[in-house]
Amino acid sequence: MPPAPSKVLYIRAVPADLSKKLKGAAALQGTSLQEYVVEVLQGHVAELERKGLLPKAK
Repeated sequence: MPPAPSKVLYIRAVPADLSKKLKGAAALQGTSLQEYVVEVLQGHVAELERKGLLPKAK
């Protein structure tokens, strides 16, 4: 099965201390920063969908 299409997002002005914490959290899970941030974002969106605040993805 081919991977799902993806987009490139650039996030600017991330505070240095938050960046270090995110990198550390990713390292604790043994993943890249990119994989970790995508996982966190997916979890947040899923929670909003569960609460009915966002329509469920198709």
